Amino acid sequence: SKAKPPGCLIKWLRGSPMLATALGKMAGKALALPWKTSQQLACASSSRCFYELEQFQQVSVGTLDAQTIVRLLKQPEKGVNLAALMLTAVLSSYRLALKAQNVEGDFLKRFYDLGGTSLEGFSASGQGPYDLAARWLHAGPQELPAETEFRSLVAFLIGQCALPPLAVVPSLDLAGGDRDTSEGKSAPPIAECDPPPSALLDKLALESIKEDQRLKSLQVDSKGPLFSAMLCHLLFALASMVPLHPKAAANSATVRGAAFAQLMKIQQMVAKGLDPRTLLDPEDGNRGKLFLYIKATASIRSALATITGSWLAADFGARFAVTEEGGRDFIQYCTRHIQQIYNNKTALTRVLGTPWERVMLSQGPTTTIAELLLMICSTESNLKEVARLGGEQALHALSRYGESTQVKQQATMLLTKLAVMQQIR
Repeated sequence: SKAKPPGCLIKWLRGSPMLATALGKMAGKALALPWKTSQQLACASSSRCFYELEQFQQVSVGTLDAQTIVRLLKQPEKGVNLAALMLTAVLSSYRLALKAQNVEGDFLKRFYDLGGTSLEGFSASGQGPYDLAARWLHAGPQELPAETEFRSLVAFLIGQCALPPLAVVPSLDLAGGDRDTSEGKSAPPIAECDPPPSALLDKLALESIKEDQRLKSLQVDSKGPLFSAMLCHLLFALASMVPLHPKAAANSATVRGAAFAQLMKIQQMVAKGLDPRTLLDPEDGNRGKLFLYIKATASIRSALATITGSWLAADFGARFAVTEEGGRDFIQYCTRHIQQIYNNKTALTRVLGTPWERVMLSQGPTTTIAELLLMICSTESNLKEVARLGGEQALHALSRYGESTQVKQQATMLLTKLAVMQQIR
């Protein structure tokens, strides 16, 4: 039988602020001790205690030293690196609850300085910006402990550096849209990291494609998870980097493939009417449905952000030529997707479908793909090529079942233009 992973007993600590305070002080001293085992244990335990014990947070932001955490990232022992990566990820991404002790100015400064300094140190580790992160991503299968988790953390932190969280005051805003400090000024990012090099775009995209293929290969009779934490972190890093290098991302076939692979999943799920229970990850246990929803929506939104941040931001769609490499495959995907989504059956599914089907349609790529196709068809040369690849049927579907009057009118105008061009010819 498969061995169970080691557990962590934490409940007995939650009711004792004195023990949490003592642990916070011990963690700082253990981290400062020049002994690798002590420092690794300090990072690993702090990663868990920080989000489990409120009193530990209050104490540890004053006892943990960010520069020591950064130095651990540069150590040759990969186990020590992994523990430091985990602590950096927790410190830089944790969202404080709205409580009196968390809005105190001195605590907030120490908290954000701790996470920001760790992030900046991660981005600068190595012989150049992101050199160490790139080497970890290019490491062989047997060179990293807990390889999947290790690469997942590296990808997540690259995304955090590309788009650092804001140093906001804790609030009840669930959407995370509070951009102001207590003085009413615009909140600054917690760190100022160098932008990741564009070369990492293709590597992250390639890793996400590999993870996608791995998940599909593990399915049995179309049953098994199609989303994972590793995939979410890779796509998050990709989506965070794309706005920094929009032209490079728009011209990369690998980046396009990684993004559209996620969108094709949704197309297939809706078309086949897959039961979400067949996609649950057994390791998620009783929270399988919740985690499936989180992973699926996170992957889809990151893929959409990658497309909009590259093609639309770089104005690539209007200059895209269908005859370019991969252009016909992309158009065929768009037309098939639109024909499957914009029809009478799907219109009924939006109203009468299961909650899972409605979520996939509302969170899915349909609107973005329709906008891209209409943008590409704005030139006569592309419109002719699109018509040869089945685009006329897709435009007809948009003119009938488009989500807005503007989309319907634009599709109708393109159909009229295409009819005139065919008569002249």
